[in-house]
Amino acid sequence: MNLNYTKHANVRCQQRGIPKEAIEFIYKHGSTINTHEAKKYFCNKKKLRSLYFKEKALITKFDQQILSTAIVCMGSTVITAMKISEGIR
Repeated sequence: MNLNYTKHANVRCQQRGIPKEAIEFIYKHGSTINTHEAKKYFCNKKKLRSLYFKEKALITKFDQQILSTAIVCMGSTVITAMKISEGIR
């Protein structure tokens, strides 16, 4: 998968300890919500359970990061990554 990362997104991923593999998984398999002109991607437990046997190694390694992270993208460019503390809006 060819995702482009803004400088801001790279800094945020590094600050928050979010691996690129987790971001790519969220982008590929996550649910989306429109936010202005961009889209917010995230995964919930139900989505992870349904993909468990298809992507077992990745989910086992990064399950906590995937569940607690949301990303904001415009097209294939990751604008920022954030930790989820409450419900997604």
